Amino acid sequence: MTTQDIALYYDELHLWTEKDNSFRVFSGFENDTIHHFLVDTGTGNFSPDTIYKFIGPHIPPHGLSRGLDAGCGYGGTCFHCLGAYGGHWTGITISQEQWTYANGIAKARGLEGKIDFHLMSYDDALPGRYNAMVAIESLIHSTDPQRTLNNLASSLDAGGRLIIVDDMPVDHVTEADADILADFKRAWRCPLALSATAWTDLARSCGLRLVEERDLSPLLKPRQENDLDAAFDDLSSRRAEKARQGFARLSDAEIGGLHLERLLGRGTIRYIMLVFEK
Repeated sequence: MTTQDIALYYDELHLWTEKDNSFRVFSGFENDTIHHFLVDTGTGNFSPDTIYKFIGPHIPPHGLSRGLDAGCGYGGTCFHCLGAYGGHWTGITISQEQWTYANGIAKARGLEGKIDFHLMSYDDALPGRYNAMVAIESLIHSTDPQRTLNNLASSLDAGGRLIIVDDMPVDHVTEADADILADFKRAWRCPLALSATAWTDLARSCGLRLVEERDLSPLLKPRQENDLDAAFDDLSSRRAEKARQGFARLSDAEIGGLHLERLLGRGTIRYIMLVFEK
């Protein structure tokens, strides 16, 4: 599993999104985001914006933010944080399609000079220094989490915060779920998929201190297992045809998404926010 394969995986998802309008909700295309919808317990809304209620308290306000979104997708978090907190925001992605799209949005909204996007990995030398870093459902793809965290920490100001939100397996996975977890990791290009404990231990070794850990899993809405079984049978029946059309990675994403939903429903994977301070 290589960075190039992960980049092509996201490029392929984008191309299918343009081809199939019904896929847009799954992909997050219409919200400029590619992360979980969560229930807002205050309003009842089920939205990708709910996550910002939890991230917000850790972002410098009043135009003081120098923020980085490590794995920015279509730029939704950068756009939201720029509007909510001001400052300057930078997004990085390894997907050519996402990078092109995010730059197009920034230009259309007249945000040049306030926001910038770079086609690069979060393991590459970063383009600046930051007092806030956000990584939503992106570091799970890291092939070397120690290297990734060291690289991010090296560009984080003293007192700055790194906010990781991701799908994290529990420390001890049952034998019954181990095969499903392994297939999820393969399908979603997640070579390691660390637990919250493992991320915290690695962060500590990089000079980062845990200031908040929050389990957001109760705010998800995974489907019942019988519904997932039916969806799995349907998608599996169409897998060969999609591969013939050049969308084998898309089929992996769909099947992997069902595995993830099943494991979230069982509690084998938790949706966790970890906030670290340098």
